Amino acid sequence: MGTFLTESVPVSLSGALGDVGKFKLYACDQPNVILYVTKQPVLSLDRQGKPGVAVTTYTAQQPDHSVKIIGGAATIGLNTSPQLDQASIDQAKALVASLGVGDPNRLRFLPLTTQKGKALLNLPPTAGKPDQKHNERDVGTPGGSLSFLAELSESGALEWSNAIRNQSRVNGDITIEYEYLRRVPDIGAEVRVHGQRVFEHLSAELATSYNGFFYGGSAKIQAAWDALSRNGGVEVVFLNQGLPPDLEKLRQEMVTTFAKQAMQILFDQIFAPMPQVAPAEAGHSGGLFGGANFALKWQKKTDAIEMIQKIEFRGTTWLKDTMDISLAALFSDLDASCLTEVPAQQAFDSVVLVDADPMLANAAASMSWDRGHSPEAPVFTKDGGNQRYTVISTDPRSVNVTCDIKINYSPPRWPVIPYKQVKTVGDGGNQMVIKTSAWVGRQTIFMFLREGNRIIPPQDLTPDDYLILNVSYAGPHLPTAVRDSAHIDAMTPIDFAYPLDPQGRLGVAKFSAFGVIGGQLKRAPEQVIPPTDSAVFILATRGGDIQLVTSEAVLGESDNLAQELIQGQGHPLISRAGSPSSETTKKGKGTGGNGKDGIITGHTAGIEYGVQGTYLWIRADDGSSRRLHLHSVQDALPFERESKLVKVELDPSGEYAESIFVDLVGA
Repeated sequence: MGTFLTESVPVSLSGALGDVGKFKLYACDQPNVILYVTKQPVLSLDRQGKPGVAVTTYTAQQPDHSVKIIGGAATIGLNTSPQLDQASIDQAKALVASLGVGDPNRLRFLPLTTQKGKALLNLPPTAGKPDQKHNERDVGTPGGSLSFLAELSESGALEWSNAIRNQSRVNGDITIEYEYLRRVPDIGAEVRVHGQRVFEHLSAELATSYNGFFYGGSAKIQAAWDALSRNGGVEVVFLNQGLPPDLEKLRQEMVTTFAKQAMQILFDQIFAPMPQVAPAEAGHSGGLFGGANFALKWQKKTDAIEMIQKIEFRGTTWLKDTMDISLAALFSDLDASCLTEVPAQQAFDSVVLVDADPMLANAAASMSWDRGHSPEAPVFTKDGGNQRYTVISTDPRSVNVTCDIKINYSPPRWPVIPYKQVKTVGDGGNQMVIKTSAWVGRQTIFMFLREGNRIIPPQDLTPDDYLILNVSYAGPHLPTAVRDSAHIDAMTPIDFAYPLDPQGRLGVAKFSAFGVIGGQLKRAPEQVIPPTDSAVFILATRGGDIQLVTSEAVLGESDNLAQELIQGQGHPLISRAGSPSSETTKKGKGTGGNGKDGIITGHTAGIEYGVQGTYLWIRADDGSSRRLHLHSVQDALPFERESKLVKVELDPSGEYAESIFVDLVGA
């Protein structure tokens, strides 16, 4: 039996290790484990090794009987998580050996934990426009395949077809912004961007376009920004006392981290995409981000302004990074097999596109048209993909297209999710986009041990500092709620994913936790996870209680730690918000026996939905705790919401609960 709770491995305090080939390497707290992420996306390949680009041109007969391209459409498939090749692995081993951060002969390489991707296809207005449904802000979780659709104008279709046939240049680029998980000390800083000094440096480093803007490839902009953080144009001033003495050696790494996050936050205020430049002035591909061009919004020194950005980190946090690539670099090795020519008056392309998602197992679609094409039944794998059909009609805009799809996610406890869409071509029915990532809800659950308003650092944790996490999600589209359990500790956050209703009807996600903290079995009652929360928190105190923290939790005025964690939602704190006005806690007390004669009495502490089955935890009156195997999930339902005083008769093996009696008087 599988699970839909997965560990998120954060980057360690030491951060980036360096670059090997087309990849960037990061250190993590697990021994001999290296995290990696590509510096540039690459074209996805189908099973025959064909690149994931399909360009269709529409042609029409002219009055002089010649044939002319009058428009087109395109599909681009990207792979944002190519695997390490052997040459890169060998370079990585050599780098690790030189840095002394692990045993090169025992290394394991894991993809960097990422989320919240922002993917944009940037085209010159004269070339056409990207499909807005597929150019949305949040594309789900990067780390697999992404697809883009574009409607091409007459000049754009001509430019793209010529670029593929003749290896000529095409304008445009693809930008992907993502967040990655990193462990950082509790620290804040003020990043000051000295506008005029920044302008002087960038205007000297960047090229000048034909229309008077300073511009450059994103790799060159990143290098210039790094230089500004070294020469004081971008100044990082640590708040309070800065880093603790034992972490002082990380100061320069933290300076780089703060400067980079400030660039991500302020980038749109300083730069704008500039995909169309004169051929002789095009940026170079390669480097940290790729080769996309961006223009400096300040054209003269007096345009520059001073900017101050306050950033704070708390424990484990999501940081922003970017990868992008120019279309010229993507198309450089394509051939004419990617092109299709369709007579516009008689035929048009009808596309069904399914996005990939880590939770997707497969998707079975039924495509039908009221005329012009017979029904089709494509099946998509976990990698998603697209199918393109040519439909014949004298009036393409009025053709009705029906897409009836069944989404099968990989967690075995999730049901098959149906979705049906009926549209005319005039309303966009020729491009059916199935965004499986948008139908998966995701939250990150963090656990921290606290002392007052301080998070206990990793070096002070013990193997016994863990809890059992229970989660559930119920919705109108689900026959029964989906449930799962996992062990959670302060070193490794847990990602909680669940199937949303494609029709947009709201469901309810919940979580609870219990376990032994400071030698005592404690339980936190089940709480609802607000759908707007991207992160929720479990705060445990040795010898104290377990506190579940969400944006709707009632918190004490003095509980600054919980308030700031909720404010940050697992991200750096940009500003401070007001404090809630009150605090509520609940405590339980134990009673009962110790299991003699095959009978245990005590209070129920929690339910664990494990891979091997369902378990009931009992807190006995002698302070001990027992984990009892239940015969079915249904046996656990009466004990999910609150603790009850029970008497349990065990089976002969002493492992299973044969019968459970609830004491309604003494509960």
